[in-house]
Amino acid sequence: MKYTSTFIVVASLLATTSFAQDLNHLVGKPAPAFKMTDTSGHVWTNKSLKGKVVVLDFWATWCGPCKMASPTMQKLHQKYASKGLVVIGAETFENGAPAGAKAYAKEHKYTYTFTTNNDELTKKLGIEAIPAFVIIGKDGKVARTETGVPSNIDMLYPSFEKTIKSLLK
Repeated sequence: MKYTSTFIVVASLLATTSFAQDLNHLVGKPAPAFKMTDTSGHVWTNKSLKGKVVVLDFWATWCGPCKMASPTMQKLHQKYASKGLVVIGAETFENGAPAGAKAYAKEHKYTYTFTTNNDELTKKLGIEAIPAFVIIGKDGKVARTETGVPSNIDMLYPSFEKTIKSLLK
């Protein structure tokens, strides 16, 4: 138990920093083909999302910084879903136990989409640390990537909102 707690603390601390990976090589390129299944069984693909602005939020139930970002994802969803934004909480790195996404969304009354079993897409994108965010424009190209959360979590929303507003135009 002691080692598990230590691992979670260390993993959470690493997830809050952006030094762990650089996903900027994805920016300006088409998002790779993907297929994700949400907690209701609906299948989402990059083709089905074309024409929408998409925020892929790669997260896990054990990741504290990931959970810190969830209220921002909900707020973006509430404000911009009717304007063409799709926010997807892409659960990953759950070590064979992805059932937590549905319970997590229900517990916190989050209404944005949650998908499970996203390890293949995570590998395809080169994501090694979470939270990681990939924002895709209406044209299907990656417009922005971020890893970790700012030390002042309140800065996440205005930063993402600026990007999203420009992509929704």
